[in-house]
Amino acid sequence: MDGPRFRLLEDAQLQRLHQTTLALLEDPGVQITTEEATALLVGGGCTLGAADVVSIPPRLVEEALASAPRSFSLHDRAGAERLRLGVGNTYFGSGVTALRYVDPATREARDFTFDDVADVSRLTDALSNMDFVTTPGVVRPSKEVPLPLVNQHEFLAMVTNTSKPLVVLIADGAALSDVFEMAAAVAGGREELRRRPFVVPYLNPVSPLVFNPETLDKLLIAAEWGMPVVCQSAPQAGATSPVTMAGTAALANAESLAALVISQLKREGTPFITGSVPMAVDMRSGNAAGGGPLGVLLVIAAGELARFYGLPVLGIGGGGDAKLADEQAASEATFYAFGAVLAGLDLVFDVGSIEAGLAHSPEVVAMLDEVVEMCRSVVRGFDTDDESLALETMRQVGVGGQFLSTPHTLRHFRELWQPVLYSWDDRRKWSDAGSTTMGERTRARVAHILAEHRAEALPTDVLDAMTAVIDARRRSISAG
Repeated sequence: MDGPRFRLLEDAQLQRLHQTTLALLEDPGVQITTEEATALLVGGGCTLGAADVVSIPPRLVEEALASAPRSFSLHDRAGAERLRLGVGNTYFGSGVTALRYVDPATREARDFTFDDVADVSRLTDALSNMDFVTTPGVVRPSKEVPLPLVNQHEFLAMVTNTSKPLVVLIADGAALSDVFEMAAAVAGGREELRRRPFVVPYLNPVSPLVFNPETLDKLLIAAEWGMPVVCQSAPQAGATSPVTMAGTAALANAESLAALVISQLKREGTPFITGSVPMAVDMRSGNAAGGGPLGVLLVIAAGELARFYGLPVLGIGGGGDAKLADEQAASEATFYAFGAVLAGLDLVFDVGSIEAGLAHSPEVVAMLDEVVEMCRSVVRGFDTDDESLALETMRQVGVGGQFLSTPHTLRHFRELWQPVLYSWDDRRKWSDAGSTTMGERTRARVAHILAEHRAEALPTDVLDAMTAVIDARRRSISAG
């Protein structure tokens, strides 16, 4: 168990953020744009005002917090428990819906393809410190795969190339229904999928305080299926949220808790993951910025609010604003990752996202695999039992002796952390091996994994069942 090793906000500050959140949900409230969600909220005791704005009373928020599970598990596609959320563990996942793919072979940024989605999934499947896969990029529609079928094909590329849990971005309710049907085919049925979920949709409202129809539809479908759902805010401080961190934290919290209320009204006990995916606006250019201290502070604040409520939380922690897997990318991603581990976030996605999330770099994913292992080693600390303290061994060695040949060293030397990508060689050995940089070694590792690693193949009948879901949707599009 990792757990938080850093505290940002005092209890009184969390209470103020909570009270501000409740005040926002009541006045001005949130804009709700579907009849079903509006009816659920009004039936639960909310007040409907002008322009589809709903005022959510504090009582409803407290009831939703009471009914949501404090902890639950995500599984792999074979049904084995892989991630236990809400108990202090921190898990990392690659990707989050970039527009461009930085090809590790050419280092050129280009549009994502389904093969790229498969490659990111295979790479993540092979990396021991990456725990789940998030939809890494948005594939542009084509004549062969029109827009209403893109998400289904993205999911097919992911689930056939990794056995790890999946966090997916889906465009609308119809596509999410298809993805759940495909996932049920993998899991062995709808009830088996609900009991051992391995796929989680993540949703974003539109800051400030707007829930568009697609987000609401997906939220309600996830609740209807009894599936875990992530709904976190994605504010841009200074543009779509206040320029101050406290104001942005309160707004983001309000948007996520509004989604929690809706999910619990639809199906009490729906597993819900809160969180924040914040960015700043560079006031010099107007560009959104994914790096720097603001994002780290805000995801830590979201994590502390989640623990205050007893909810699992998702945040970002492996990207930044670099354009390639260069020194800036390494420093930004490491800074975010260490902050996420110190804060004890449950799920940390965004690994490999660069250019403020517009591009994805498999090289950064491989680099962060090693960084995450280091971060986890730090927060695990060390034992202070008799064997670890080694008092008798130190007495036997005495003053001025050496420990290399002792039985104690033989028993424990394999426990010392050792790198895969970082170079610990002396200069002569490093030079003889080609004087490679960290970037060159990372690219070589990515190339090796993509050439050699394959996830275990799914049975033919499962593949046929998933393809049948896509074919049925294609026929409905043609008929429409």
